[in-house]
Amino acid sequence: MLIFDSEKAETMEDKKKKNSRRDFLETGAVAAAGVAIGLVVGNILQPGKEDAPEMVKMLTADGKLVLVEKRLLPPMCGKPVPVSNQELLEWMKKGKS
Repeated sequence: MLIFDSEKAETMEDKKKKNSRRDFLETGAVAAAGVAIGLVVGNILQPGKEDAPEMVKMLTADGKLVLVEKRLLPPMCGKPVPVSNQELLEWMKKGKS
C-alpha cells in the first residue's frame, strides 16, 4: 500500500527552492569574485601607462613660446575677459615704449 505524505512533498519543493536560490547566490558570488580578480590582474599587467600632463602654450616676456604644465599655473580669479586683436596690439605697443 502506497501512502502519500503531503508534508514530505512540500519539503521537497522547499529544498528545490532553497537549492535554486543557493545556486543563484553562489553563481553571483563566483561571478563577482571573477570580475574583481580580473580587474586587479588587468591593472597589474598594464604597463606603466601614465597620462601626459596637460600643457598650455604661453609667451614669455621676451616673446618666446613655451609649454607649461597646467597644474603649475595658479587658479584664475573671475571669468576671462575677451580682448580684440586691436586692443592687444595697442597694449603691446605700450609695453615696448
